[in-house]
Amino acid sequence: MINLLILAASSGGGAGADPFVGRIYQAAAAAIVFLTLLWILKSKAWGPILQGLQDRENKIKEDLEKAENAARDATEKLEQYNRQLAEAQAQAATVIDQARGDAQRVAAEIKDQAQTDIGAMRDRAQNDITAAKEQALGEIYEQTASLASQVAGRILQREINPDDQQQLVDESLAQLRQSNN
Repeated sequence: MINLLILAASSGGGAGADPFVGRIYQAAAAAIVFLTLLWILKSKAWGPILQGLQDRENKIKEDLEKAENAARDATEKLEQYNRQLAEAQAQAATVIDQARGDAQRVAAEIKDQAQTDIGAMRDRAQNDITAAKEQALGEIYEQTASLASQVAGRILQREINPDDQQQLVDESLAQLRQSNN
């Protein structure tokens, strides 16, 4: 075959010769060489080149599909994360509001209990004061009656002058002090 190419090239006769001018066997040899070269290129070069290009195209398509799937998955994950974040924030706000309400309720209960305790203490103190006052008045009336009786008894026993009256008052006050201690 190479011999045919050499033969075809050498029979041209010059550098400016037309390749289509000449004998029929030269044209047939050129056609055979062209068809042989075409068949060799198709089977050995173009087939693998086209197969490589097809494989590359398929790989690029697969990579694009994988990238689109990954982007879609990432978007879904982001949306899911945002939903979970919003739910967590809503739950946190609910817990905070509930804690605030509980704190206000407890504060109100403590305030009410303190008011109740203060009222009860005030009532007890008032009752204690009233009881102590009544007891003190009762003791004063009792001692006054006793002193009045003693003074009257002494007066009846003798006649009182101003000095005796002063001495009688002093003695009564002294007895009153001794009975209080």
